[in-house]
Amino acid sequence: MIKKTILQVLFISIFNLITMSSLIAQENYSFMKLLIENDKEEILLVKWEGEWELPGEKFNKPIPINSFLIEMAETTGATIENPILFGLYTQKWRNADYLTLMHYYMAKYKSGDIKIPPDCTDIRWFSQEEALSRIPYENMKFMIKWKEKHPGKIASAAFEKFRDENKNVKYIAIENWHKIN
Repeated sequence: MIKKTILQVLFISIFNLITMSSLIAQENYSFMKLLIENDKEEILLVKWEGEWELPGEKFNKPIPINSFLIEMAETTGATIENPILFGLYTQKWRNADYLTLMHYYMAKYKSGDIKIPPDCTDIRWFSQEEALSRIPYENMKFMIKWKEKHPGKIASAAFEKFRDENKNVKYIAIENWHKIN
């Protein structure tokens, strides 16, 4: 009888734990993208999940943003100088109850031996034109073009993000691109 009661209590406790954990919503978070440019005006791209893109990482460390960007660059083998914010926008996956605040920074490559970061399969320098042709994400392409057309200006917008019938990531503008400084 005692064993049966203990098992029932244990079962109910585990069931409640599983149920409660599924109800906990994911919280909003920031994600940093870093455009590293060398003296030849080439852009450093990494290959992540089969796609070329700017190096990026979820910002969840209790450190200053500048220190985080330096650490992120170091995962590529690069030492950078003077990271500068040039883009800031929100994106929310369709039917999700949280959003991501995307930060885009640019920095000059100072030195270092380029290496493939964890979770990536390749890393290379590309001309801006070639980088734009390889990157599949429209918002990332926009940000690279923005940097050239509007030096010193910060772009902002808001998007809903979804996958189309071919599993391609697509965006719908909730707030169109604009300067915020």
